[in-house]
Amino acid sequence: MKVSKYIAMVGIAAVTAAGFSSCTDLDETVYDQITGENFYNKKDDVIHAVFRPFEHIYWSHWQIMEHEELPGDQIITCYRHDWWQDGNKWVLYHRHQMDDINQNSPDRGEWTSEWSYIYQGISQANFAISELNRLDPDKFNFSAQEWDALRGQLYAIRAYCYQRLFNAYRNIVIQTEYKSAEDLSVEEQTQVEPAAAFEWIERELYNCLELLPVKQGNGGNGIMQGQFTKGAAAALLVRHYLNAEAWIGVPMWDKCSAMCDRIMSGEFGHYEIDSDWYGPYDWDNETSPEVIFAFPGSFATTSWVYNNARATIYGRSLPYGCQNYLGIQKDGSRNPRYCISPSYDNSNPRSPLQYKLGCVSQKFEKYSTLSPDARWKQYRNTSNNTREGMMFLEGYIPDPNTASGHAASPNGYDVYLRDQIGMFTSGAPTGTITSPSQAESRLENGDFNSGLFVMKYPWYPYDGGAFKESDYVVLRYAEIVYSKAECLLRDGDSRKAGELLNSVRKRNYLAKGLVASVAYKGSDSGLVDLDLDEMLDEWGREFLFEARRRTDLIRFGRFQDAWWDKPADADKHYEIFPLSSSQMAQNPYLVQNPGYPTVR
Repeated sequence: MKVSKYIAMVGIAAVTAAGFSSCTDLDETVYDQITGENFYNKKDDVIHAVFRPFEHIYWSHWQIMEHEELPGDQIITCYRHDWWQDGNKWVLYHRHQMDDINQNSPDRGEWTSEWSYIYQGISQANFAISELNRLDPDKFNFSAQEWDALRGQLYAIRAYCYQRLFNAYRNIVIQTEYKSAEDLSVEEQTQVEPAAAFEWIERELYNCLELLPVKQGNGGNGIMQGQFTKGAAAALLVRHYLNAEAWIGVPMWDKCSAMCDRIMSGEFGHYEIDSDWYGPYDWDNETSPEVIFAFPGSFATTSWVYNNARATIYGRSLPYGCQNYLGIQKDGSRNPRYCISPSYDNSNPRSPLQYKLGCVSQKFEKYSTLSPDARWKQYRNTSNNTREGMMFLEGYIPDPNTASGHAASPNGYDVYLRDQIGMFTSGAPTGTITSPSQAESRLENGDFNSGLFVMKYPWYPYDGGAFKESDYVVLRYAEIVYSKAECLLRDGDSRKAGELLNSVRKRNYLAKGLVASVAYKGSDSGLVDLDLDEMLDEWGREFLFEARRRTDLIRFGRFQDAWWDKPADADKHYEIFPLSSSQMAQNPYLVQNPGYPTVR
């Protein structure tokens, strides 16, 4: 089965008119406006119904990003004067103060809402599965292979949702049929033991391996972008086994390593590391051989992670006033939310912070005297919709439309980005704190100069044909290589692990040429020692701001550690999130996660 990402997205947009409120209305009956015998008139109607839950989960990824990055050590949401205060909830995320189980406004997120949003996607998938079960594929001219592939898509997106829920909450309810609440049995409303949930997800993914198509060709996914393939299901199994010890207390490094081998051997289609670090994120990333699964995006259809709105990720990871520099002024001004945690204190002259975690710029600049990292460079759009650099680094932001030639903050001072968090205002160029009462380096004292910004995905000019055209990548081949390397390292083979990591890292140094002085020790005579601390740092560099840091920290046993503006946790109960009182009231059989208050 081949469905063009543009055809698929147009179809999704068509049913959105009837089903869009499913993104916000927790009590809605899925498809309540479009069910009936007369809805499925042609083949495309069935395809559109199958891909509806994909759009919802794509939209929901801002919540996944919050859960994975904001409790971690690398990405923060600090105050910017009175912007992003929001009842202090982003501060509570960072400091692991998540005991208030009523932070659960459905359109705002917080630490209990992934439960609601992801179960909506599961409900939509269950509904579509029930529809396929009652439809006759011959009526719509589907072959048996195409029909299996459609079913496989739904099973895969559902398994992906359950893996996300399991990661976030651990004690989850497994529902596989589309039913009204009054028709659910007690068993269907009761949380299952974590080991049982783990095994169910594992079986479901193996079922997907049987049903899904193999990726075609030696390039990118092409018109299969946005569909699950055998490679994508296998990659989710890699995640499953990689985190098994953290999730259920049973190490499965051998299983993880074996599944990595199957993917790397080409059993599920051809994947390889892109020659350019930015290839997997670029406007034409359906051509990147590194992408395993991505949600299709387009300015003409949907581009949730780019939008300048609440349900976004990269649309609010830009510094204030950068729109003229980037050529995206027609998309409005910026509302900077996500930036990286600082590496320096607020003394003048400043000193490097001494935390082993966080301090993102220190991690990237670790080898800069030997070989500068091509990613750790000021972002700049070049000709023909190409770019260089991955960061907004320290300094002014150019703006030809102002008298000073620099972007101005809404408070009147020119923005001068600093790798610090403090109330600098007009004193930022000299590192001078202008408000002594807000001199402490903490989230509550930020201004529009505070923090550096990650430009993982390009922001090409509004006029030019590539604006908001990047597909949002969920799985890429580099994750498989890094997972294999971690398995080898944990098994004591740092040499082979280093060789695998070097095969990816070489594109980041000296214009794609990795030299021995920055390579891990291996057959290429690298000079850098690789241990678990360095492995975690390397996960953080390669996958910075890709919605996985919390999971990696937990797997390495580091989630409870202290980092900038966060003391060490007293215990481990913050490794999973709580359920809200409203969720528990809706389902009387739910039991609160350990360590959190039980209130109904």
